[in-house]
Amino acid sequence: MTKLLVVVGLLGLGAACGAEPCQDYVDYMCDCHGEDTGFDCGELQRVYADADASVQQQCQLELSDQQDQDEADGAACAL
Repeated sequence: MTKLLVVVGLLGLGAACGAEPCQDYVDYMCDCHGEDTGFDCGELQRVYADADASVQQQCQLELSDQQDQDEADGAACAL
């Protein structure tokens, strides 16, 4: 629950600053997982282009989850 509150808070800050969580998610995935088998960076870019607010929230959650998973797996990746 705390993680959700942090993400929601960050979304509010991001929206106020003009951040685009989907672009951050796509950038992270393309930079950190672009070599993964079955991963299609171009498809992610098409899917998340011009995402609305609800999709932006989902992107933020997916990015946070992926970063947590990478950390747990010992796969450090910084943009």
